[in-house]
Amino acid sequence: MERPRVVASLPRSLYLETTNRCDSKCQTCARTFNTVEPPKDLTLIELRGIVDQFPVLDRVVLHGIGEPLLNRELVPMVAYLKAKGAMVLFNSDAITLTPTRARQLIESGLDEYRVSVDAATRETYLKIRGVDRFDRVVGNVQTLVELLRSLDRTTPRVSIWFTAMRVNLEELPAFVRLAEKIGVPEVYVQRLVLYGQGLAVEAQSLHGSLQEREERLLEEAERVAQTAGIALRASGLTTPRESLTGTAESKRPWAGCQRPWTLSYVTANGNVLPCCVSPWVAKNYSGTVLGNALEQRFHDIWNGERYQRFRADFESDTPPDPCRGCGRLWSI
Repeated sequence: MERPRVVASLPRSLYLETTNRCDSKCQTCARTFNTVEPPKDLTLIELRGIVDQFPVLDRVVLHGIGEPLLNRELVPMVAYLKAKGAMVLFNSDAITLTPTRARQLIESGLDEYRVSVDAATRETYLKIRGVDRFDRVVGNVQTLVELLRSLDRTTPRVSIWFTAMRVNLEELPAFVRLAEKIGVPEVYVQRLVLYGQGLAVEAQSLHGSLQEREERLLEEAERVAQTAGIALRASGLTTPRESLTGTAESKRPWAGCQRPWTLSYVTANGNVLPCCVSPWVAKNYSGTVLGNALEQRFHDIWNGERYQRFRADFESDTPPDPCRGCGRLWSI
């Protein structure tokens, strides 16, 4: 049955891009190769103006294209959202996670802190992340974990993330061992978004094309995790093996997605996009923008003409630009 174009209530899940600046040059990231919006940090006043329009926010994700820690108002943003009852999390490269900043994040009430590392060695980290900061990142994360223990706190929940590619899969077992060494209880494997530049290309993708050697590496990583008591998971609420094995191609691989009806993504400049993957996969970025939350009431955007047309196209056999192929290019 076709889903409605108009949604009575505002979404309860929101992605807010706190900054589009970054101190990494990841070879898997669209931002490294293409600038689609001018540099900007979202301000606390702007964030409040947006979120105060929502009757209920269950979950707010404070990342997008950029490194959240570069926003000087990040900590009060987290505290403000926590006071409104939202679960708050973000992905980070942890390069500027000083001991002071780590303590501030703990005290802010942050629920989850995800660190993108992608490698178990300095050399591979540099190749993928584009900066020579592996040792600093590992040290910063270990300091955060030790601080949590010393304060007898359980939040933020800390995890380290590994974008699985042919260039780094050999290091996955060692990556799990690294998590054990620095005291991180969770490791997440995520699939590569095929952006078409740098390392985000078909030749690096493992999805649906695992070889025998790669299957054995996944098995080894699972054994290491089990022995170490590390939770080894994959984005998309699945396992690394399930995520990378792939499924039979569907005529409409995007159709199972609920995002056009359940969440929204706001960039640091206020542009409203259907989801956080849009900047990577959209061929026509300006055509993906559904409104601007710094210039319009969110309710007017959520059920405006652009969003209604987006939902209608989504339900058809010719989906909107960023949805074409989605479900095949990344983990839903």
